[in-house]
Amino acid sequence: MSRIDPDKPLWYRRYRGAAYLSTFAALIWTVIMVLPWAPFSYLPPIVVGGGPGIWLVLGYVLFIVVGIGGFGALSSFLTTVELDENRTIDARMMWPALILLSIGVAGSCLLLAVAGAMGGYAATFETSSAQSIDNILYPYVDPITILTLVAVIGAALAVLSMVRARWPSS
Repeated sequence: MSRIDPDKPLWYRRYRGAAYLSTFAALIWTVIMVLPWAPFSYLPPIVVGGGPGIWLVLGYVLFIVVGIGGFGALSSFLTTVELDENRTIDARMMWPALILLSIGVAGSCLLLAVAGAMGGYAATFETSSAQSIDNILYPYVDPITILTLVAVIGAALAVLSMVRARWPSS
């Protein structure tokens, strides 16, 4: 392995930091879901009730998988590119990638959870009609879709910047 320039910014550390931050946020989210005090105590029955509660579960699981696993995997790939291959990542693409991916993942998962909790509360505790529940969920569909696309663009930029990383000069 060649010597690494100590002044060279290493992106794998930033993505690993995002994975750590996502882990911490997932731990908090897990604790919130099991707290025995209102309004948090409503969440387990909403999850058990299914229906819109599935949106809540989906937001939680996707946050863990993409937030922790996705950032962790990108950090691992970046470790290979930056340390093993000693290539330089272009910050002009990597900063937007990190920002877009972070906003897209956090935003879409949070909106899924909020929509699921609200719709699940209406279904489980208020026994609202299917139409009323659909009216609660529908306004969340487009923002979730847009934030998902933002995350995909961020991930694509990150992968593209790794593929285009510069080899060291001879």
